[in-house]
Amino acid sequence: MNQKHIGIILIIIGILMSGFLFISKSKEDQYIKEIMLQNESCFLEDGTCLHADRDITIYILGAIISASLTILGVYLIFFDKTQKILSENQILISEALVEAKRSEKNKDEFAAFLSGFNVEEQKILKAIREQTGIKQSTLRFRVDMSKTALSLALKSLESRKIISKKASGKSNQLFLIKKF
Repeated sequence: MNQKHIGIILIIIGILMSGFLFISKSKEDQYIKEIMLQNESCFLEDGTCLHADRDITIYILGAIISASLTILGVYLIFFDKTQKILSENQILISEALVEAKRSEKNKDEFAAFLSGFNVEEQKILKAIREQTGIKQSTLRFRVDMSKTALSLALKSLESRKIISKKASGKSNQLFLIKKF
């Protein structure tokens, strides 16, 4: 049951309670009028006044409760946005979980992919994946390899269609062909 339904129920209860209080007070007023017509006065035989002896605390308390329920119902229907905020947050959390699961899956796929390469090639592929479009000169320092060893490893990876090179000035930019 959402907040709007609860708000509607509270308003209905508040209105019914107001109606019940009004009917009760009207009946009591009618009863007092009948006694006044019979006695031709508002004083009883023992000298007590019917108006002074009345206790209206129950009516005041009932009116306060009835008004409070009605106001709370209106608030829940028109002003309280807690339910909306909670559902929006739930959607964001769900999306974040799906993204985390996809990211974890990609990591697992990449780890499985790397298992078919030697240690140097794994270092190279990890660095290229971390920084797509990395320059060959930067990669050399990142993986701590000589120019010759890096060039031979990159040539091997390129011939197996694992990476692609794109000329960039005096160096090359490196990209993984398969996306993870």
